[in-house]
Amino acid sequence: MPLGIDFVQILLHLFNVIILFGGLYFILFGPVKKFMDERDEHYRKIDEEKNQALEDAQQLKADYDKQLQASADQILLEKQKAIREIQELRHQKVTEAQEEARRIIKKAEGEGERRKEEIVAGAREEISNLIADAADKLLLDGDTDQFYDAFLDKVERGADYE
Repeated sequence: MPLGIDFVQILLHLFNVIILFGGLYFILFGPVKKFMDERDEHYRKIDEEKNQALEDAQQLKADYDKQLQASADQILLEKQKAIREIQELRHQKVTEAQEEARRIIKKAEGEGERRKEEIVAGAREEISNLIADAADKLLLDGDTDQFYDAFLDKVERGADYE
């Protein structure tokens, strides 16, 4: 044994270290590695679920945006349709009002013409009565022969009486 080194002792210590590392490997490294793998898998699943939820939320948002746009388009179409209907109704009411105004004016003109004829007829009758009354007064107050002679003279000369 040179230098006081016992090779058997070194081999036994080396064997003890190998047994210690082997035992620790099976006792500690296996469960710790399994725990770490499970933890990595758990966080990977959480990350995948988060990404899937994010994709679902984005898809849902896109669907809602499409529905919102479709609703806005439908509202716009309904608004335009209502405006057209209102304009058509307004045009119809204006046309009806103009036609009613024409009927009223025509009726008023007819009524005015009838009233005018009544007034003219009444005036003619009143004028005839006034003339007759004036003639009666003249004849009763004065000499009737004088008027009769004047009338005959004018007829002989060709004067027209109206």
